[in-house]
Amino acid sequence: MGGTMVGVEEQRVATVDLAVRIEFCHAALQHLADQLGVDLLHIKGIAFEPQWRSRASGGSDADVLVRPSQVKRFVEALEARGWRRRSRFHTGSPFGHAQTYWHDHLGYADIHRFFPGMQPGDKTFDTLWSDRLEIRLASVPCPVPDQAGQALVHLLNEARNGMTVRRKEGVVELLGAELTAQVEALVGRVGAEVGYAAALGELDRVGDHREHDLWHVVVTRSGRVEEWRARVKAQSTLTAKALTVLRAPLVNTEHLANTRGHPPSVGEVVVEFGDRVRRGVTEIWRSRRRGRA
Repeated sequence: MGGTMVGVEEQRVATVDLAVRIEFCHAALQHLADQLGVDLLHIKGIAFEPQWRSRASGGSDADVLVRPSQVKRFVEALEARGWRRRSRFHTGSPFGHAQTYWHDHLGYADIHRFFPGMQPGDKTFDTLWSDRLEIRLASVPCPVPDQAGQALVHLLNEARNGMTVRRKEGVVELLGAELTAQVEALVGRVGAEVGYAAALGELDRVGDHREHDLWHVVVTRSGRVEEWRARVKAQSTLTAKALTVLRAPLVNTEHLANTRGHPPSVGEVVVEFGDRVRRGVTEIWRSRRRGRA
């Protein structure tokens, strides 16, 4: 080309503010739900009023609660549209309530099939859905729980994360007497008695409930062996208990991939499995020593 220099245009990457990206993530999830005829409620973070956010920034992902009977259809549609699953329901948390997805442009989204502390099922969802409000995120109308629903989700979420345990007077101070009464009425309607007791620091009064031990483990940050014992006890059927027992020693390969930055090899899975067994045996031994003492 006769000595003519061909310039290479420098690529510029625009940085999108996290809050803006999360808002578009909520909008994209709602748009998909509208296409599919799926009911979902936007929860936590920027979907909630500022006083019901665990973090002032609004968090780092978009959380939605999907009608339980429609979850399978919704996540299949997500995966068909480029969303990559980063965790499964049964491995994402002790409650098995959500799957995490990643989108290269929109970031992280947590898809809840129920909210920890509330009873799973369409009946609970119907209760929250019947009192829903609507906000706009990225100009898309998005359903959210009403003020009592947002306040209850906030209290349960704080208890689950071990952030704040409030006595009854602290809840009244935070919410006011009228909203506290509405929240406590909602607790009974969505089966949140144990989670709400945990939020109040009153787990002892629900000690006979099968979910008591799981909330105790979560609030006190107990060991993994105690967690799995509590998971088994929390299950409502013998089949679910048996499946939980069988799942306990398995390696969470998706979590391993997330921490390693690549799909784990067979060797890495074997090493992790051996380490899980070692940690479990050590924890049981220490627990028995404390018991003898």
